[in-house]
Amino acid sequence: MSTKVASNLLVKTGRLQRPITGPRRFRKVKPDLQIRNWKIVRGDSVEVLSGKDKGVVGKVSQVLRGQNKVFVEGLNCHYRYLKPHEEFQGGLVRSEAPLHYSKVALVDPSDGKGTKVGFMFTKDGEKVRVSRRTGTVIPKPPELKLTRIREAYIDGHKDTSAENATKVTYVMSKNSFESIIIKSLRSKKQEK
Repeated sequence: MSTKVASNLLVKTGRLQRPITGPRRFRKVKPDLQIRNWKIVRGDSVEVLSGKDKGVVGKVSQVLRGQNKVFVEGLNCHYRYLKPHEEFQGGLVRSEAPLHYSKVALVDPSDGKGTKVGFMFTKDGEKVRVSRRTGTVIPKPPELKLTRIREAYIDGHKDTSAENATKVTYVMSKNSFESIIIKSLRSKKQEK
């Protein structure tokens, strides 16, 4: 019996309660069952195909490629009861559950309905997603491209600055490793 909800709340594992450390963990799917060509990425608009939110359009907040699942903002939610502790007064907490990749469809920008998607190459040789129903190109969301721009990265306290990374800290000597050791041994013998 294990329950995981948010990073600052408690986990009930058997008889013990401990603070949650780290993100939610899910079992990975066997490699032969994993989807190789993902057509859905973070930031895409998708339509839920089954379940209590069937027909509702939402935005993908997280993609779990190892589990073939996606999280959609505000959809497929459930409530969990958490016991009170020093930081949290207790009660019901709303949390999103992942949806399987096959239970969502990308939204076609021309008509706003879910569609099957294929890949095609443009005249420039760029690989794009195309709606199979209407043939419309489905662009990747702009927030996905922000993570790939070097200027968008913010240095953290554990990052090495470019100045320190390019500084020369080792000067190679012309002597071989063996000759250096022999010299040091000779100098030790002469000191005695």
